[in-house]
Amino acid sequence: MTNNNQYKSIFLSDIHLGFNGCQNEKLESFLSSVKCESLYLVGDIIDFWSMADNFYWPEEHQRVLNIFEAKHKEGTNVFYISGNHDDPLRDKNLIKKLKSKDNTHKKIIESLDKFEHKEKHDFVSKKYGKFLILHGDQYDVVTSNAKWLSKFGGLLYDGLIYINRPLSKYLKNLTKKIVSGASGFQKLVKKECEEGDYDGLMCGHNHRPEILKFKTHIYMNTGDWVESCSAIVEEMDGTIKLIKIDKNFKVNTVAKL
Repeated sequence: MTNNNQYKSIFLSDIHLGFNGCQNEKLESFLSSVKCESLYLVGDIIDFWSMADNFYWPEEHQRVLNIFEAKHKEGTNVFYISGNHDDPLRDKNLIKKLKSKDNTHKKIIESLDKFEHKEKHDFVSKKYGKFLILHGDQYDVVTSNAKWLSKFGGLLYDGLIYINRPLSKYLKNLTKKIVSGASGFQKLVKKECEEGDYDGLMCGHNHRPEILKFKTHIYMNTGDWVESCSAIVEEMDGTIKLIKIDKNFKVNTVAKL
């Protein structure tokens, strides 16, 4: 294991285990080749929405969950920050219902129980100050105010993934841009940073990996593992990078602070 394979922190979101569009093979390759002090799972890790409509849980997806658990046993701090597709984890009664649903759900919940669960997390970086970490659905007016519409849109997107992945990505990005514009997404992020005395905010949710530097704050999005296959990483010296895994399973840096 070289220094290039060791990170202080790794941030992943929107993996969507339990959905057939998840590119689990790239994620498994990446996770199996790295070590880190802390692993942050920033929402929509398990896609309970998709599983409820069309149950899907292959061994390959269980292996990814097993890697998270193995890293936890090895001493990695694993934080699970819930999103909208895994929002049952925000409700103790719903967690109990999932656990009693069948053996597969029970196994999943028992694995997740080993991690520290939060809806928000204050992360203090080595170089760049304090960041608020949350999934990001909190700023989505559709997800927050019309959950049924969000779920319907998710079903259409899931179906389109099978037919035309590039088109589904384009339509999702277009929709997210429209919603973000309507809700004043970056204004909400700026306000959150100012009121909480944060130097920046990191989230997932919209599947658009990016690092943006503003005068008042830093915004980072971890991306996803359905289309982008991306992550935010903090190296041992404190440098923060946005990385993507290409079709040859190679790690590429696409942006950094």
